[in-house]
Amino acid sequence: MGARNAAETAEMLQVLDAAVQETRRAGREDLAEKLTKARRQLTSGAWHVLVAGEFKKGKSALVNGLLGIEVCGVDPTAFSAVPTIVRHGTKPAAALVVDGAERPRTVTIDPRKAASYALRGTTDADEPLQAVEVVLPRKLLAGGLVLMDTPGLGGGFASASAAATMRALNLADGVIVVTDASQELTAAELDFIQHAAQACPNLLIAMTKIDFYPQWRKILDLDRAHLADAHLDIEIVAVSSTLRDLALATGDPALNAECGFPVLADRLNSRLTAVHAAESVATAADVARGALRQVAEALATEHAALTEPDQRPAVQRKVEQSAERARQLAGSSSRWLNTINDRFADIQSNLDTNLTERLRRVEGEATRRVKEGDPTREWAEIVPWLQRRTNEELTDAHTKLIESIDDLAGEIAAVFNATASSVGATTAGGRLGGDVAIGQLAGKKGGKLEVGMHAARGWSLSSSVVTTLLVTTLHPGLLIALPITAVLGSVFAYKAVRSYKTSKLDTTRAEAQRAVAAYLAQARMDAARAAQDLIRHGRIRIRDYYLDQAAELVTAAKHEQVATERAAQADTQAASARGAAAKAELDRVAGLLSTVDRMAGAR
Repeated sequence: MGARNAAETAEMLQVLDAAVQETRRAGREDLAEKLTKARRQLTSGAWHVLVAGEFKKGKSALVNGLLGIEVCGVDPTAFSAVPTIVRHGTKPAAALVVDGAERPRTVTIDPRKAASYALRGTTDADEPLQAVEVVLPRKLLAGGLVLMDTPGLGGGFASASAAATMRALNLADGVIVVTDASQELTAAELDFIQHAAQACPNLLIAMTKIDFYPQWRKILDLDRAHLADAHLDIEIVAVSSTLRDLALATGDPALNAECGFPVLADRLNSRLTAVHAAESVATAADVARGALRQVAEALATEHAALTEPDQRPAVQRKVEQSAERARQLAGSSSRWLNTINDRFADIQSNLDTNLTERLRRVEGEATRRVKEGDPTREWAEIVPWLQRRTNEELTDAHTKLIESIDDLAGEIAAVFNATASSVGATTAGGRLGGDVAIGQLAGKKGGKLEVGMHAARGWSLSSSVVTTLLVTTLHPGLLIALPITAVLGSVFAYKAVRSYKTSKLDTTRAEAQRAVAAYLAQARMDAARAAQDLIRHGRIRIRDYYLDQAAELVTAAKHEQVATERAAQADTQAASARGAAAKAELDRVAGLLSTVDRMAGAR
């Protein structure tokens, strides 16, 4: 992690600690718990790095080399059938994510057997798996890093599973694209890298097997030239998993340096981790700002009631009105909640129409191509073209879905703020201390906080968030291409078409069209299932976030009511003493708010 990121993180941790003290002093244990969770997220929150690339390029061996233990399946001939997801834990553990009829279930296994299940892709009872999850006590993972070894693509962006991989890349925090030193980057690999960089700009390239190919330095230069020609500024790190294993077995530091893995681990920490740290600091600043504003508004209301006795009746009336508006905001008939229900219904409807139109367009193009040619001779070219066109449409549809959720979050924020801005504005126009105005705080209540992308990516915006990115949006199922998808693309359709080579051309074309239609129908089903998961979890996260915000406003209003009632009952001496104490607390909170705003403005 860079020095600046480390310093910002350390300063934000201090702010959060001080904010926890202020919220507890104010009797707001709910805010203190929220700040504590934000602190935990800042120091160890999960962030996901996908390891992706073509078949047999060394992805699994790369993950094993980074972790210093064989956790992913490596075999000279077999391929990884399902993703392996590795996160930090105090002791080794592993589980299988079984693809159930309605929802996946987990089955605990011996961690030493995890690699074999990843290669096989099924349970001992031949049930299909969605993923293998592994927990390891590794220093590399201690900061929240989650490594995800993905199945190979086989054809880059023109492979049957590329659309599923791109969905996951859109939601990942970082990507390591793996190639090897056997040859320079192929057109398919370069094409995939270009799409991957658009989906997730936080990207590195690892070139493996440098121990096996003496000409690896020449290949490295050629790969860099290809990236430059494609206007891609992406670093390539050369590594050898074989040398890494030997270095770990012998304890030879020179061999460990030669294998390249220390450089790759350093890039993970200095680049990918730095980006994650910056985003985490920004999220923590938003949480701290919201909590401190609520405390400041309650203190300002109390201070006004204590120091201006003639204004107490007016303050009490405003506090009661504010409490009623807060209750309305938290009610089941609130406008913002109805807007969520209506707009997500619109998103679902638009998604169905969008997928249908896009794949109908692809089917029309494929039909024309089949009718104008001879599938018995051209099928080997039609299959990758069809898969590429399908992936282009589905990837674009997924990107637009995330954008629509982001736009919806902005709309919900505006609707929520329309009511929330009048909650807690009891002493609007007053001063907190320093240059912080009460009116400014009330006007910023419940801001957007980039809720859309945070909800889509699964970041911890809600105080009640207990799930991780894995079980929300970056679900292992997003990387699964059902068997029929791959079969139609590479085996079934080709054999079906070739079997008609002695029949009439029209019959052959008809069979090809049926194969295309079946492939697109399955692709649509896969995409729709992943999109529905994203919509469902996005809706839940946005709804829960604002329900928490509304509940906090209700609690804040109750505290203000108690404070004003206590002020009304206090004698002159007690009111003076408490007024001075409230002013001191206001000054401290205002100072913390200024620090948070300064840190946010410096980014």
